[in-house]
Amino acid sequence: WAHRLPAAAQNGDGIGFAELDRRRFPDVALVYFGLLGKAIGRGAGRFLMNAVLETAWAHQPARLWVRTCTLDHPAALGFYRCSGFTPYKRESEIADDPRRTGVFALETAPGIPAL
Repeated sequence: WAHRLPAAAQNGDGIGFAELDRRRFPDVALVYFGLLGKAIGRGAGRFLMNAVLETAWAHQPARLWVRTCTLDHPAALGFYRCSGFTPYKRESEIADDPRRTGVFALETAPGIPAL
């Protein structure tokens, strides 16, 4: 099952949240970890990650893992490494341009060339 951690808040405003997936236990995946831009670099990420790690390891998984990609914040990989995660694989994925497959209209994102 998925375990959504309470959102990080500042002055009553939500600034981020995280979600753990235990459907393949004993592996646990951190499937979502996000902060609003105004919270980045202010310690909120560390606070939230500490709560994530405490919650995840309380279930005694064999492995806790997270995926990141080039669309994440540029500091995400370094942050995950500082949080105790170790990179173990690099993959390249190629997806069809959704404008060419009909998911989006060809006019969508006119500033980005259709591939």
